[in-house]
Amino acid sequence: MLSDASDSLSILRTMYGATLVGTLVGVFLSGIVSAQVYMYTRVYSNDRIGVKCMVALVWVMDLLHTCLICVASWMDLVERFGDWDLDRITWSVGASVALTALVTFLVHCFLIYRIYMISNGNLYLTAPLAVLAFFRLVAATISTSEMIRLSSYQGFVHQYGYVFTMGLGSAVALDIVITAAMCFYLRRSKSRFSTMNDVIDTLMLYTVETGMITCVTTIASLACWVTMRKNLIFLGLHFTISKLYANSFLAILNSRVTLGAGRCTSGAADKRLPIMLSDLSKASSSTKWQRTGSSANKALEINVETTVDISPDETRSPRVRREAWDEDICHLEELKDVSVTFGRANAIP
Repeated sequence: MLSDASDSLSILRTMYGATLVGTLVGVFLSGIVSAQVYMYTRVYSNDRIGVKCMVALVWVMDLLHTCLICVASWMDLVERFGDWDLDRITWSVGASVALTALVTFLVHCFLIYRIYMISNGNLYLTAPLAVLAFFRLVAATISTSEMIRLSSYQGFVHQYGYVFTMGLGSAVALDIVITAAMCFYLRRSKSRFSTMNDVIDTLMLYTVETGMITCVTTIASLACWVTMRKNLIFLGLHFTISKLYANSFLAILNSRVTLGAGRCTSGAADKRLPIMLSDLSKASSSTKWQRTGSSANKALEINVETTVDISPDETRSPRVRREAWDEDICHLEELKDVSVTFGRANAIP
């Protein structure tokens, strides 16, 4: 008798205890999403209407997802208190799976667009990624409909468990490929200018961090789903996935102010071409070259100032001065290519 009670408590911990913890963590992450949305509205009030609509859509879906997981915990822990039928799936759990897929799909499309821009329109890479993102959305939609129809975890596992597995697996594959592609194209755009390299390194760090958080969590949920299908630990982790994607998306948008206002310092070898990143700053200079990274990213411009001091020293021949000018021109041409890549990496739809 005592053994049966102990086994029942253990099952409750891995079933509803896991979903309760996932709900609490999800509510906390949803608060961070709202804070990031507030920061975005204050700093980027002049963004394009399409970007603002996407931010609003992600925020609304995140709030709705938070309501659904709270309803799921309420129904499991309060309304069904004392009910030992642990195999039942509530409608709110199924709906939360679809909302997670929608948020994931939007963020993946945003990241795929960035790869499209920085790769000069490489459809051979971005088109398969877009198809895989849509496949992940379709798999989640099927999972949601069957969860609500069957209302049984065991029935869903036996009949449509492979669909849920393919959905999570495609999300993991997308995270890995998107992160690797962004790092590849950013690294390929590096030059001998240490100032631009610092900015590109920062972009690579942001890319790895945002991609790694979502990827690790999705892998953990997939591993628990495959190896421990008799409990709901996978579902507790799944409750947090959409929050992490939303936070990653907003962190990418809000990080533009850091990259745009930061000033890179160069070494002695690069002092001839100081590079400054500013938000539409107007500065007078001897020679100024300005170019925006993308028509969609008009909040960022790159100013390159170069000052050439001509010494009255008669020992310096015209040929030497000519070679110095040629070297400066070569540096400017190389910097143009790097700045275009930087602008595309920060491009937004």
